[in-house]
Amino acid sequence: MTALDPLLKTLDGLAATDDPAGVEHADRAIWDYLSGIDGLSAQIRAVDALAEALESWPASSGLIPAIRDVVARHRARLSEPSA
Repeated sequence: MTALDPLLKTLDGLAATDDPAGVEHADRAIWDYLSGIDGLSAQIRAVDALAEALESWPASSGLIPAIRDVVARHRARLSEPSA
């Protein structure tokens, strides 16, 4: 099991509910995951790995694209010069 596996299971569970509130919960779970990683470079690698893992997920839920967007926002935030 990788460090990313628990987060992926959480996101999968949220996507399965197909409840729009799941997007907010996904954002929080991603934030919590990234906050537990020391260093900006390590966080960038982690969000990149998360994005890559989510690319292979089938869009079987309407929330999958929204969760991917949340990951993209975290990636953009981490890439900002002020991050």
